Amino acid sequence: KSVWMVRPLPHDIDRLDVFLEEELVAVGYPTGQSFEDCSYNDLRSILKSKGWQEGLRNVNLLVRSMNVGDLVLVPSVDKKYVYFAEVTSDYIYDESVDTSDLGYPHQRKVKWLLDKEPLLRADFPEELLGSLRYPGATADFTKHSAIIEQLINGEVVEQVSGIEEKALKVIEDLLESKNEEIRLMAAQTILSLKK
Repeated sequence: KSVWMVRPLPHDIDRLDVFLEEELVAVGYPTGQSFEDCSYNDLRSILKSKGWQEGLRNVNLLVRSMNVGDLVLVPSVDKKYVYFAEVTSDYIYDESVDTSDLGYPHQRKVKWLLDKEPLLRADFPEELLGSLRYPGATADFTKHSAIIEQLINGEVVEQVSGIEEKALKVIEDLLESKNEEIRLMAAQTILSLKK
C-alpha cells in the first residue's frame, strides 16, 4: 500500500471543502481531455502544449501511480491540520470542472478516514513534518507509512532523535560485518531494543 500527499489546491484554488464534501482528491491542469489512456510521454506532450510541463509529476502521480487502497494525506492550506483518506477509485476525468475557473478535472474518489476529522500537524513527528514542508502539489509519502498507520490508528508515535537514529544506523551497518561476533552482538542489541 502506497501513501501519497495531495494538496487541496488544484488550479491554485483551495478546494478542501470540495474534496471533503465530494469525497475526492484532484489536481488541476484543465486541458479539455481525459488522461485515462495516456502514457507518460503523452501526458508530457499534452501538458507542454498548454504550458504546464511543470505539472507532469503531479498529473502522473494521480493518474498513473495511485491505486485503489492507497492512503492519501491532504494538508490544510493554513498548515495546521492534515486529513487522511483511502483511494477508492481508478482515475476519473470530470469534464464538468475542466474549466479555467473551476479547474480540478483529474480526480480519484476517496473514503475519508477518522470521520473526516483532521489531525493537528504540530503533533506529528519531525520526520513527517519535514516531508510535509515539500512545496509541491503531490508527493510520495510511502516512506512514512508506518508513522501514518500509527497516526490513523490513534497510536502514540515514538519519535527518534537524530543521535538515536545515527546510533541505530551504525548498529544496522554492523549486521553486514564479516566478523560473526560483531554481527551477533548487533543482532542482540537490536532485539533487546524491541523488548
